[in-house]
Amino acid sequence: MNSHAPTLTVRWLTEQELADLLHISLRHLINLRKAGLPHVMLGAVVRYDLPEVLAHLKKHRHLASRTTDAMNTNG
Repeated sequence: MNSHAPTLTVRWLTEQELADLLHISLRHLINLRKAGLPHVMLGAVVRYDLPEVLAHLKKHRHLASRTTDAMNTNG
C-alpha cells in the first residue's frame, strides 16, 4: 500500500442522500439548489458538500420562513 497517497476527507452527497438527511423532498432540495444552495455539477450529476450546505442554510435561514409564509398566505 502506498503510504504517500492522500486521504480523502470530503464526502460528496447525492441529491437523495442530502434530501433524506435534511428530511425534505427531492423537489424542495432542487428548489433550494436553484435558489443558491452550494453544489457541484459533474456532468449531469449533482453532488453536495455537507459542511458547505449547512453553513449556507444557517446563513440563509430567513429564506425558508419567507417561503413558508408565502405558501400559507396563498394557500
